[in-house]
Amino acid sequence: MLRLTCGLLSLYLVGLVAPDAAAELPVGDSAAAPFADGTLEGATTHLQREVASKQIVGGMHLVLHAGKVVHFALAGAADIEEGGLLKKDALMRIFSMSKPITSVAAMQLWEQGKFRLDDPVARFIPSFADIKVRVTRNGKTQLVPPLRPVTVRDLLRHTSGFSYGRKYGEQVLQDHRRVGVLYGGTKNMFPPEMTIAQAADALAQIPLLHHPGEQFTYGFNTDVLGRLVEVWSGDRLDHYMQKAIFDPLAMRDTGFFVPGEKAARFTSCHAVEEGKNVVVDRVSPHNPYVRGMKFISGGGGLVSTMEDYARFCLMMMAGGELNGQRVLKHATVWTMFSDQLDPALEHARWGLGFEIKPIELGSGKTVTGYRWGGYANTNFVIIPERQLIQIFMRQNVPSTHRVSRKLFQRIYQGMR
Repeated sequence: MLRLTCGLLSLYLVGLVAPDAAAELPVGDSAAAPFADGTLEGATTHLQREVASKQIVGGMHLVLHAGKVVHFALAGAADIEEGGLLKKDALMRIFSMSKPITSVAAMQLWEQGKFRLDDPVARFIPSFADIKVRVTRNGKTQLVPPLRPVTVRDLLRHTSGFSYGRKYGEQVLQDHRRVGVLYGGTKNMFPPEMTIAQAADALAQIPLLHHPGEQFTYGFNTDVLGRLVEVWSGDRLDHYMQKAIFDPLAMRDTGFFVPGEKAARFTSCHAVEEGKNVVVDRVSPHNPYVRGMKFISGGGGLVSTMEDYARFCLMMMAGGELNGQRVLKHATVWTMFSDQLDPALEHARWGLGFEIKPIELGSGKTVTGYRWGGYANTNFVIIPERQLIQIFMRQNVPSTHRVSRKLFQRIYQGMR
């Protein structure tokens, strides 16, 4: 049995009752899982305490071992002001947890021979042929041609030189503002008011922060990749993903907007203002997620559920296949999980769409995790060597990942 905690209520359920029983995740025996006594219970207690102390509004934590759910806990509210308990099928903004999914979409097309990883992006988006790099020489700023073109590989591993326009000084911010490619709105949650085709051409007008391949710089890379998926497939990004990823994996609640019939499940997003949790975005007919956005953001636009994202992770851990549906070749998955960065770069290791992170278990053994997180404090990790997946979701901006780090660490330390 799984222990599922809602606020101060403790319910005991057999499995996870999904809206469609065919999509239900398989449930394992938590007592037989390789965790020290009290590990899973301790994670539940920690999540409850975070809510009870008003550190967070609500959250949920899922642990899968050997392809089966061995722990699922949730606590708190979906909206701090309107109330209502957080539910297991809540629709969540996953922001940058969209990036691994978009990367999978691209690599499907790579398998079909639509491109090579080291192809110049300009081969598919002509405006990239005129891109420049901002450098400083002898105290003077100059715009110079890149030493080599931006490649598809650069986009997948974030070495193109694109940023999100903030945190790199006033000049970089103004460059992005000038061409309209900047996240804005409440807490900078919403993408530019343009299509991703328009955004790709606009980004080509912004000087790169460095020569391609020289540094890891987190930014609009995966949004440009999403545009390339459209070019290679001849289809809109959301339509392609639906057919090629979401339908085969039975990810029935994942997409770039929230249909009206599911709007009641869309969790409000919170932030801390003057020491209090407040709602900064909630469902309404005018909400951008409900009415739809022009910018279909492969880098941060998806809405999903805990169960749907678990199915994506299970597919990756199983080498590209889930329940008889093959999404990627096994070799392609391991290409994505291989370190793509020059060892000289001072940054955590990065594959094609996933961060690669060494993780120390309680036994003292170090294993490799493939992971990333989202702006609203969602997070996941896949550890194939131990057949372990963890996912944490809540809706609070900006990201700190404080809670997920603590919960994940509890599981790591308790793993035999």
